[in-house]
Amino acid sequence: MYKPKGKIRRFFSFFWNSISVLRRIVVNLLFLLLIIFFIAFVFFDSGEKVPDGAALILAPEGNIVEQQTESMLASDIFGDAAREETVLRDVIDVINFAKDDGRIEVLVLDLRKMEKAGISKLQSIGAALERFSSSGKQIYAFGDYFNQQQYYLAAHADRLYLNPMGAILLHGFGLYRKYYKTALDKLQIQFHVFKVGTYKSALEPILRDSMSDYAKEANLAWLTVLWDFYKADVASKRGFGPQDLDDFINNIPDHLAASEGDAALMALNLGLVDELKTRDEVRQELIERLGPDNDGLTFKQIAFDQYLNHIR
Repeated sequence: MYKPKGKIRRFFSFFWNSISVLRRIVVNLLFLLLIIFFIAFVFFDSGEKVPDGAALILAPEGNIVEQQTESMLASDIFGDAAREETVLRDVIDVINFAKDDGRIEVLVLDLRKMEKAGISKLQSIGAALERFSSSGKQIYAFGDYFNQQQYYLAAHADRLYLNPMGAILLHGFGLYRKYYKTALDKLQIQFHVFKVGTYKSALEPILRDSMSDYAKEANLAWLTVLWDFYKADVASKRGFGPQDLDDFINNIPDHLAASEGDAALMALNLGLVDELKTRDEVRQELIERLGPDNDGLTFKQIAFDQYLNHIR
């Protein structure tokens, strides 16, 4: 006996199975495309070439660290703008590679966005800059303002420029602690402390309102060692004595008065910089030396992050 309902059921069953198979095929294809896209995103080389006779712009951002803080935002997916740290090893690798790269003619230090860096990290970068200079290539540094960490690296440049409206701020090394004894006494908080030895200052903030003479002596000992390293390195690069750096810091009012209140001119007169130039003037000097870029707006160059990705 003919049963049309059976045929309809088989038709819809076949139709539904076909849709299921098609759905699995589409999903698998999308998943495969996603994998291909991810691999291409991670490993694809944009093909951007390092121009011949170019300048490498070494522009570290944020703190100089030995290991980057792990964060979802500090990744290639979210871009370098989300990262506020620069890995020490990356800086040294870039400088070392550029030293033997025939396409890189000069290295330009742009330290405006560099923040904190310990003296040991600065010395490691400085040693890499010395190796770069030993290859016969020049280092340029320019800035509107240099703090103490920035100036240490800038002092390694063959040509060091400061904005005519800028300044250099050096203050030496120091240690600052907060002391709470008076506040704790007012709050009637008592501490029972047991200590042995003269140079034991860990608990001084809760036992005193100021640093003890023994703590000052101990802190001054290691701070002096670090400051002597800083002065010796900078003085040897700039061609003056370490004592001249102390004189600059200790007698800023007198030096500033002699320069009629012009901080940039004071830095020039004391030999801290080579010339006073604006960014546009520095850019024009490098255009004349290296030639313009493809857009004709600035000199031939490649940025630190681009070069780092290239050598990787």
